[in-house]
Amino acid sequence: MAESLSPLLREWNNFYLLIGGAAASLAGLMFVAISLGSGAITPKNLHGVRVFVSPTLIHFIYVLVAALIVVIPTATWTRLGILVLLCGLISTGRAIGMVPYLRQQHREHKIDKDDWTWYLAAPAVSYLLFVGTGIGFLLRISLALDGLAVASILLLIAGIRNAWDFVTWLLLRQNDPP
Repeated sequence: MAESLSPLLREWNNFYLLIGGAAASLAGLMFVAISLGSGAITPKNLHGVRVFVSPTLIHFIYVLVAALIVVIPTATWTRLGILVLLCGLISTGRAIGMVPYLRQQHREHKIDKDDWTWYLAAPAVSYLLFVGTGIGFLLRISLALDGLAVASILLLIAGIRNAWDFVTWLLLRQNDPP
């Protein structure tokens, strides 16, 4: 197989333009939501906001970056494989790093099982798919593109769900005393 992925990636161009545009728009809307709801963010809940909002924003950014690197005309199996593999490994580590905080929040009844699913399980599966996809690219397996698409869709869905969770959290605290 040729080193260049361009002919194979041309078939995916519309998909990645669409999902990348959605991710970019949603990341921008997260900044708007944070700005509009900044009055509800207090020093007491700042750590929780960072733990829950930052990963959501990162999910959108990963989908955007995945879309950007796939549409690079000079993308090669090796470059794409290394980038996706590294992103997956680093992010899997970050997801695992959230476990102690999530356990504490669960013990204090501040989060429920849905939060475990959408803040930890779905992103971890996506990031593990990034790892597998990166390995697939390095081995020049064309199905790796399907894996990257599934990982991107799952991250986008998790990000949308978690963004909605954040917005409803802000709305519930809108009338709280400072």
